[in-house]
Amino acid sequence: MYELYNKADYKQMFTIKCPADVTREELKDWWFGHAEKMKRLPGLKWYTVLFSLEPSPFGEPAFDGFEELWFGSLDALKEAYRTDIMKSELRDIKKRGFDDPALFQAAWLEENIVSLKGYDRIPDKKNMAHLTGICKRPPDMSKKDLKDWFYQHAARVIDEEGRMIVPGIRWYTHCFSVDDTPFGPSSFGGCAENWWDSLDEMKRDFDGDVMKSQLEDREENIDVVDPSYFQGIWADEYIIDL
Repeated sequence: MYELYNKADYKQMFTIKCPADVTREELKDWWFGHAEKMKRLPGLKWYTVLFSLEPSPFGEPAFDGFEELWFGSLDALKEAYRTDIMKSELRDIKKRGFDDPALFQAAWLEENIVSLKGYDRIPDKKNMAHLTGICKRPPDMSKKDLKDWFYQHAARVIDEEGRMIVPGIRWYTHCFSVDDTPFGPSSFGGCAENWWDSLDEMKRDFDGDVMKSQLEDREENIDVVDPSYFQGIWADEYIIDL
């Protein structure tokens, strides 16, 4: 069933919503300073910092920014977590009040690239537009059920030749949470991510019937349980030079 999945890396993901006394610009300034330290983590293969965009079809963003740090293996991620760099930055997050459970999410995720004809590497163009769809696992869904749903959701936009039918999408991944992490139980079970060359191309595709059908599929399977089980974010992506 999962013949299009190409198991890739493991990543750590943080999401932060601004506290009442912090502006989005202040959060952005902090994040780039934070990234200058985090990019020295051993074993880090890829690092992006992203900031949510408004308006989007998903309403007010559930958070204002997030970062993704990719490692080649779970062991490499665990080793990075134990470093002084990581410990120091987690202390700083706590000091600034960003770790309030109402503002902060953290997860370790196993990444699966949805292998499509015509796409042979992760897009490394600067300033791409990014869609992240985070799903909490409904209580009547097993982990396999959620994974199956993500997979069928992707299959809806892939033709018989294995090509993406949404014209602007440049890359597609599915990531599923790892159970045993220092952050405790993950607040979400999985996320899907798509990349576009520009926000205008993303908007054009969302105005089309295919993406509207994808939104309905999610609403009928995830949102019907509880709308808060899904977090959809349009974001500007910044690739951190390593």
